[in-house]
Amino acid sequence: MRRLALLALLLPLVAPAQPALAQAAAPAVCPVRVDPAAFASEARLSTLAGQQAAFGPRPTGSAAHAGYVDWLEDEMAAIPGLQLSSQPYTIDRWDNLGTGLTVGGAAVQVAVPVPFSSSTGAGGVSAPLVHLAAGTNITAANAAGKIVVRDLPWTNVPNLLFYPPTLGYSMYDPGLTINLLGSESMEAPAAADADLKAAAAAGALGVIEISQLPHAQIKDMYAPYEGLPYGVPGAYVGADQGKQIKAALAAGQPVQGALTVNAAWTPTTTRTLFATLPGGSDQKIVVESHTDGMSAVWDNGPLTMIEMARYLSSLPVECRPRTVQFAFVTGHLYQHLTGPDVREGGAGQLAAQLDAEYDQGKVSSVVVLEHLGAKRYDAVARPNGLPGKQLVASPTLTELLWVPVSESTPLRELVKGHIQYWDVRRTAILKGLSAADLATVPHHCSFGGEGTPYNQHLLPVIAPIAAPKTLFSPQFGPEAIDLPVMRKASLAFTDVVLDLGPMAQSDVAGDVTAMRQQRASGTPGCA
Repeated sequence: MRRLALLALLLPLVAPAQPALAQAAAPAVCPVRVDPAAFASEARLSTLAGQQAAFGPRPTGSAAHAGYVDWLEDEMAAIPGLQLSSQPYTIDRWDNLGTGLTVGGAAVQVAVPVPFSSSTGAGGVSAPLVHLAAGTNITAANAAGKIVVRDLPWTNVPNLLFYPPTLGYSMYDPGLTINLLGSESMEAPAAADADLKAAAAAGALGVIEISQLPHAQIKDMYAPYEGLPYGVPGAYVGADQGKQIKAALAAGQPVQGALTVNAAWTPTTTRTLFATLPGGSDQKIVVESHTDGMSAVWDNGPLTMIEMARYLSSLPVECRPRTVQFAFVTGHLYQHLTGPDVREGGAGQLAAQLDAEYDQGKVSSVVVLEHLGAKRYDAVARPNGLPGKQLVASPTLTELLWVPVSESTPLRELVKGHIQYWDVRRTAILKGLSAADLATVPHHCSFGGEGTPYNQHLLPVIAPIAAPKTLFSPQFGPEAIDLPVMRKASLAFTDVVLDLGPMAQSDVAGDVTAMRQQRASGTPGCA
């Protein structure tokens, strides 16, 4: 018996080796953080930014926009494991066929028509000019039968708002580059929306918006972008042209103007592109950005998404506990994508769909990427006594990166940790970008950009966005992107997506769970 027992002990030592297929598979070694050597280099991001810029301005549904989406599809199709699909939409695209302006018989250079302006046809409209200063309402009494001249306003937002305890959750500015008593400011062409609506209601025949910036820096800019037709034609002019118009009006005599905005509405289709990377479960993390924009920095989120997808697809599926879906949405420059009654664009359409899927356990969270690495441009006085201001790039600073995060302390701490680790400076992690209203769910209705509809649909959201002064103008190309900072931010948010994979859904959601219950019980949402 002792001999048999000894034999039993020795047999495993002399047994032949088992075939490899019979051995237990070694567990996957999953990265704790993104390996920067395995991620896109600055040179790669620069190449992508150049390829994007080569498409030029990309209004919704334009040939350039469609070409950009096709290129993104090709890039994602080349990444192993991704499943591609599209959501088409039918729109009436607004096309600028030509503009012109004369004041007192003298030609005035037009920078660009206001998008979605009423068409005058090739013949234009002629009427007396009236300058209505900021703060003066446009009414029938002062504007009927006239072409209104307006000065574009500048917004000013105090920096203190981005610190706790107001809108801020955490600020990362180790170089102390932010003036606490200063403000963030930029020209607001979106104000033309209210001007054109008021002018149409007052019976005016057109609107001329004067920028403080020179023609060369606002040529072909695109704002506002509602996607609905205005009742009057409108156009932007630069600071020098504005001075020319005001000089003609300063003589005190009636000045006749002639404004031409020749435009057409063309039926076309546009689409949101989806690229899905399956994970260990069907519950998905959605990474989103828009594809229709005018400048390189406006639409550089998709470039990070390409490289994020490439990195995540290289990992074993065990390292992706959740599915990751990349959504390249349309309708960013056409905010009434599905009709006049709902302002949402493609992001709003997707947010409504994800809202419906969330309670079924199909959705974990949404990460929206916008304007990463946007260089800071300061508006300074123009040289030689020229009117207005000009934008000049800072040699060292990027714009403040706002990162609104929905109501979850673990989610905010996750973002905070990766921002600090990758040293993404001048970053404010925020509770929202509007004042809190405790009577609604969510409490902060604005996230400042594409993140807003997801937040309003009570989904867990992380939504980095900057507000560069160069945003609306295609005259600023890839040089407006700080590539080292863009790469750091891309690494940080890839790490965020990596960590969202195994994170407990209760931590991801935070107070969103209770808010969804409150909404179901009748608590109002955002108007």
